[in-house]
Amino acid sequence: MDIAANGAIAAAYFIIPLTLLPLLLTARRDIWLNLLLMMMFIFSCGVGHTLSAMHFHNAFWHWVTAGVSWAAVLTLLTSQTRLRYLGETFNLLEATWEQALTGKLLCQRVGDDLTMIKLNPAARVITKGLLKPGDRLCEKMPTHRQRVYPYQVSLIELYLAALESGEPKRLEYQYKGEISGWYMTLVTPLSPELLYMTFTEVSGVIHDPLTGLYNRRVLEMELEAWEVCLFIDLDRFKLINDQRGHYLGDELLKAVAGVLQDHAQTHNGIAVRNGGDEFLLLLPDSNPMPPEPCPMPVAIATSVLEAILAIEIEGASVGASIGVASGTIDAFEEDTSINRLLQAAETALREAKRNRRSNSPQHRIQVWNYNLARRRLRQITLEAYLEQRSSEAEFWLAYQPICNMTTGAIVGAEALIRWDSTHLGRVSPSEFIPVAEATGLVHRISDWVLCHALEQLAQWQEIAPQFTLSVNISPLELEDDDFLERVMERVMGAGIASNHFGIEITERGIYNNLDRYLQGLQGLRDMSLRLKVDDFGMGQSGLAQLLQFRFDEVKVDRFFIPTNAQNLEKVAICRAIANLSEGINFSLVAEGIEQASQRDLMLSLNYTYGQGYLFSRPMTAANLTTLLREGTCLAAL
Repeated sequence: MDIAANGAIAAAYFIIPLTLLPLLLTARRDIWLNLLLMMMFIFSCGVGHTLSAMHFHNAFWHWVTAGVSWAAVLTLLTSQTRLRYLGETFNLLEATWEQALTGKLLCQRVGDDLTMIKLNPAARVITKGLLKPGDRLCEKMPTHRQRVYPYQVSLIELYLAALESGEPKRLEYQYKGEISGWYMTLVTPLSPELLYMTFTEVSGVIHDPLTGLYNRRVLEMELEAWEVCLFIDLDRFKLINDQRGHYLGDELLKAVAGVLQDHAQTHNGIAVRNGGDEFLLLLPDSNPMPPEPCPMPVAIATSVLEAILAIEIEGASVGASIGVASGTIDAFEEDTSINRLLQAAETALREAKRNRRSNSPQHRIQVWNYNLARRRLRQITLEAYLEQRSSEAEFWLAYQPICNMTTGAIVGAEALIRWDSTHLGRVSPSEFIPVAEATGLVHRISDWVLCHALEQLAQWQEIAPQFTLSVNISPLELEDDDFLERVMERVMGAGIASNHFGIEITERGIYNNLDRYLQGLQGLRDMSLRLKVDDFGMGQSGLAQLLQFRFDEVKVDRFFIPTNAQNLEKVAICRAIANLSEGINFSLVAEGIEQASQRDLMLSLNYTYGQGYLFSRPMTAANLTTLLREGTCLAAL
């Protein structure tokens, strides 16, 4: 009987270490030695009982067992603090498991399904009590075997693939089934058979609270290769928001969102509020196989535009500009496919916003094309060179004289920046200034112009004390809080009379952000600088701006300068501006004078000063210095 009992005990002592061996192989270093000594002790006890069962009372083996036992005792005594810490850690893990706000699942693979081993309370709530330990995942929630958006495979395949790879993976998907919503799930394989999952519903994170559309967060989750992007920007929205309040603005945004959501559902796409009054409509392939071909992108964009134009709330309405991109975008090669599509559509949108002739689709919708791609590549190239400080060494200023049209005397000049690039050749300001404005580099360029123009004016005033010089500034400068201080510092540093230095801003620029610009202009006026409106008549505000802020000088755009007295409409416009100048006391400069007949006609309309090729093309500082020294008159009567 003793032999049988010892044999049974010995067998147990041998089996226990074998069952603990997998734990030993995966144990942390903190408990590895303790576990190893325990297993050795149990194994040695098994050997001892085996010898006893065979009536071998081996003293040596008893001493081995005793040595291992006391080694285990000493190790356990010295590891008490660490083991207590591990025990508290396990208790903490158990508490966080039970109290976590996110769902947690421990699953075991069974064939091509997962069996639930353990669920925390949050998992039961999120899954609406559908799962409990012992359940098969796909049996209780069959949607797991269907393709999940935006992936092209089912969720169960994604889970099993994570098990096979042995690597943790984050999944973000839209589940349409027993617990519909957007979910973020972290799957962590613990072994080839055990999978640990943490998941949470994130619909509130990826949806815009005002409109209910997706927000930009969804773009980070998109794995499906969308083929079509409509980039929509509302026109006149800021004006409505500022003048009639945010409540009405919000109602308009929600109405526009409804239009986009309807189109998204119709064409199996998604609508996104990109921010502010910008929206995206992402659609699948525009030319799928029959029987249900999707309309061409331009047709969809036209439908969207017409629906937006039809919106009217409390007498307020908005327009829209739409950029369209589709198919494979070869530009922006350094970016992902979805970002290339977005950038192409946004570039097309900016082009559409430049064309404000009407609300008709041909003027409000722009499709990404080869010319835009080439222009975009050129912009990227210009941006790269402008960012280099060495480009400033390639800038220079040309000066176009302003003359008294009666005497031909040079009374002032306009400084015009030029860029002769070593790599790109002569680059027109009309090409690189918009790039500088879009990238924020315009502030650095404007400062360069200010410094060099003021330095040159100081030299010319020694020759002609009444000579005036003006520079063009970007409207963006008036939004810069540091601009006024920078101008004052530069003017004072140059030591010139501030009323001989002028700042020119286009009427179109003033219109874009009137209140802010008027504040900036008042700051410039307080410095006694001459304020000029350049290209007057080409903006959308008409003469109204002159009534809101008194400029010192108005330069009438060449478009309105009549070539002869038979241009009755232009003559009438120029006469009206002249009459206005007498009433509110500002001087006039007629731009683009190229013929003596134009000069004579403008003089008859009471215009004193002119600028144009009849008098002089833009010239270098050295050439203008020579003319000033000689007192040369240009194209006098």
